[in-house]
Amino acid sequence: MKRLLHALGPHNPTQAWGLLALLTVASAGIAVTERGVLPWIGWLIAALVAWKAWLVAEHYLEVADAAPVFRRIVRGFIALAPLALVVTAWLESR
Repeated sequence: MKRLLHALGPHNPTQAWGLLALLTVASAGIAVTERGVLPWIGWLIAALVAWKAWLVAEHYLEVADAAPVFRRIVRGFIALAPLALVVTAWLESR
């Protein structure tokens, strides 16, 4: 699975930037058109935010080359925003 994700993912910062721009437009479009219609939209937006954060960490912060402790700190920080979005979506759907 990891090989497949690596093969399908961007291979340089320019491709990563293009994918980040595409994901930003997609998440904004989804948030505007589907707001309040489907309860799981917040979860989808959270997944897109997590993907974008991972792209930034891998291609611009070069987390893969960092020490294991720093990698865990960055990955934990990356998980905070999507987790907050999931909690918000869950609270809003109640």
